[in-house]
Amino acid sequence: MNHDNIKYLVIDWGTSNFRAFALGENNELIDRKALSQGLLEVPEGAFAETLESILKNWLLDYGKLPIYMAGMVGSAKGWVNVDYVSTSVGVQDMLEKAYRSNLPWGPKAIILPGVSHENSNANYEVMRGEEIQVFGLAKKRELSDFSAILPGTHSKHVTYQDDKIKSIATYMTGELYSILSKHSILGKGFTLTSSQNSDAFLKGVVDSQDGELSNRLFLARTSWLFKQISDDGVLDYLSGMLIGFELRNIKQQTVFLVGSPQLCNRYQMACEKLEINAEAVDGDECFLAGMNEIYRENNK
Repeated sequence: MNHDNIKYLVIDWGTSNFRAFALGENNELIDRKALSQGLLEVPEGAFAETLESILKNWLLDYGKLPIYMAGMVGSAKGWVNVDYVSTSVGVQDMLEKAYRSNLPWGPKAIILPGVSHENSNANYEVMRGEEIQVFGLAKKRELSDFSAILPGTHSKHVTYQDDKIKSIATYMTGELYSILSKHSILGKGFTLTSSQNSDAFLKGVVDSQDGELSNRLFLARTSWLFKQISDDGVLDYLSGMLIGFELRNIKQQTVFLVGSPQLCNRYQMACEKLEINAEAVDGDECFLAGMNEIYRENNK
């Protein structure tokens, strides 16, 4: 491993997990580490000490390198609460609002803000971390205008125009699935098999396309009672129903799906069924490309 090629470190520090990346000038990934040591595991106020402990094996080689951090580390429950940047937001806007400090062992640290969006009803949407993936997607595909869906616990729909994030919409699809599958009559007692029941999933997608959510959800129960779906298809049906509802108002000609391959595959199946043109892009690759844009802009 050529440590001389490493120019900066990137930290993705969320509520439950920690990831660190050592990157070269041209975004090449040279080293990485991941731990289930999220913000909730940090003793009160001891973020610098915790980071130094996690990176102790790296600091012999990387100790003088700047560190760029994104995600919930910049939230009210994180290291420091970095105010959101209001749409429209580009890379330079993120850097202008970033929190900058020197770490106890010397190098500079930058904690990036999240993005907020006020919609037409004077209500607000927010995200922290996903915006980096959006900037990375723009760079990877050399696009200045596109629409993207970032599936997850709180799925984000993002409009990107003129090299800036213009709007955000949040769908609690992943969290609703978790709650309903574990704690409701719809999913409790059923298990998700390693091989997806595609027929049940797509039935859920189709059944979601009319009616009201609280009514249509009960079809997960009655479809099983009347043997329209099997035991091993109940949770796939529920997943298809929730994802289908999320996609009901998609009007774009093409939408990018940014995230893990497994989750994007579900969304892509649903999009194909609904005749939505969708292309999946790896979320980690977009995140690193976005952080590289942040690094480049900061060092112009």
